[in-house]
Amino acid sequence: MKKIKLINCFAVALSFFATYPAVLSDHHNEAKIKQAEHIPGTWIRTGISPDGKATSMTKVIKPTEADNHFVETITSTNEKGDITSKWELRFKVESLVGNMLKFQGIESRGMNLEKSTWSSWQKNNLRYLFQPDEFFWNEVMQDLENSTKRRFSRVISNDKKHSYQDIAKRKLSILAPMLGIWEGSVEQVEVKAYGIPAHTQKIRHPVQFNKDKTIMYWQWESDSIDAFGAQSYDALTGYIMKHYHTSTGVQMTGKLIAWNERKFLWERHGNTPNGLLYEKCLIDLSKAGIFRHKIMDRTLNGIAQPEEPEIILKKAN
Repeated sequence: MKKIKLINCFAVALSFFATYPAVLSDHHNEAKIKQAEHIPGTWIRTGISPDGKATSMTKVIKPTEADNHFVETITSTNEKGDITSKWELRFKVESLVGNMLKFQGIESRGMNLEKSTWSSWQKNNLRYLFQPDEFFWNEVMQDLENSTKRRFSRVISNDKKHSYQDIAKRKLSILAPMLGIWEGSVEQVEVKAYGIPAHTQKIRHPVQFNKDKTIMYWQWESDSIDAFGAQSYDALTGYIMKHYHTSTGVQMTGKLIAWNERKFLWERHGNTPNGLLYEKCLIDLSKAGIFRHKIMDRTLNGIAQPEEPEIILKKAN
């Protein structure tokens, strides 16, 4: 029995020393994370202090020699622009799911503002989830429901990797299934909000991108109403926005609030000759060559409106 135990202990020891170099390798064998290329740069966010005064925090982040490792200098200022704190933090990032990254602090140091001298580096275990892109750095501490959620905006430079055109083209690419000319008809009920009478409505709906694919524009042509609209990326809010006007005097603004598998849900509101209009619109392109248009939750001046039939169009080109 003792002999067996000695053999087992020896096997465990061999196993440990076999894996020991891998333990020591730490970050040096890490694969470079694609999303991490958006991290370097200058980021800023503004807020309100507990006493109601404006504050500002700026991050200046630079990469280190090791992949996925960075150092940031964080400066906080008050409403007068005076620096209230300044510190540096070395950190690394790990990929989680999709474009979400984990921030892992390594060590940090603070500045004595009176003497303009740095303290010694101390271990730092700050951790949170964040998602950087060409324009925004969204971070969340603790849990999603009871969390401090913060958004930093990139201070735009001449870096071609972070142009509006680049991110707008990427964001709008999800709308590509809408492209083309769509045609069909529907037994239309009266729609007071849009000034449409009950009749058989014949529809032609051409949709296209502009030259650099940063704007999608379209027309809704029928015998009772014409509408001209466009979709573009709003860099301030991070939403894909929709704006359109109709020949019956309706001006609407909307945003894409959900999408999945070629289904797009828009939330829209605006002014009509008959009052304030609110509605949701589901565009379903999950079946090739078929464009399904369904209005939901429509209200006019806060009053629920009669349900409309679903409009089904077919691709003509």
